[in-house]
Amino acid sequence: MKCKLNTIFLILVSFLLVSCATVLNTTTQDVEIKSNPANAKIFVDGKKFGTTPQVINIDRGSDHSLKLELDGHDAYETQVTRKISFWFWANALNGFIPGMITDMFTGSMYNLLPEKINVDLTPSKPPEKTGKK
Repeated sequence: MKCKLNTIFLILVSFLLVSCATVLNTTTQDVEIKSNPANAKIFVDGKKFGTTPQVINIDRGSDHSLKLELDGHDAYETQVTRKISFWFWANALNGFIPGMITDMFTGSMYNLLPEKINVDLTPSKPPEKTGKK
């Protein structure tokens, strides 16, 4: 009887782990962006996403270029990069190849890093005057 319960439990767990990154991670991820001072324009891959502070939701399947712009301050640029998720490896350990393939095609096999971006924007230097006497 105990052996049957263990077998049923293992079967149920293996069904829950089918393409678990797609189910648990989804295909997008929230990234929190803050700046000091606030109200900097957020650009992800050249597209405007509003102003800081904000939580943006972007696609997990690729790396992203992030840029913050605020008048009177130097622009800030960084990369949000993808890294393979723990849930993808759970499929591998489970031996469930179809789940891994689903996670690969949906992009949900990745986590985006960093998840939180907090930037102190640098005031821009005024242009030097080149006056002739």
